Amino acid sequence: MAQILLGSICLSNIPKSEIKKVMCKDGKERLYLNVAVIERKEKGQYGDTHFISCAPKKEERKDDQSYIIGDLKEWNPEPQTPTPEQIAAAPSMNDDDALPF
Repeated sequence: MAQILLGSICLSNIPKSEIKKVMCKDGKERLYLNVAVIERKEKGQYGDTHFISCAPKKEERKDDQSYIIGDLKEWNPEPQTPTPEQIAAAPSMNDDDALPF
C-alpha cells in the first residue's frame, strides 16, 4: 500500500517572492509554489515524520529566511475488523427484519 502523509501548511509562512505566476495553455494565469517534502531525522514533538518546505533555487535563498511551511506525519489507518465482543453484542436479524427484495 502506498504511504500517505497527512499534515498542514501555514500559508502565512510562504514567502510571497516564492509564489510564481504562470500563464497556462488554456490562457488562465495560475499561481504555483515549488515545494519539497523531506523526511525528518527524528520524530517531531507531535509525531511528525516529515516536513514540507518551499524550495527556492540555491541562488535565491536568503540566510535569515526559514522555508519550512508545514509538518506531516504518516497515516496508518486502523483495521475495521470488529472484535469478538462487538460481534456478540450486535443485534441478530430474524425473518421479520429481512429486506423486502
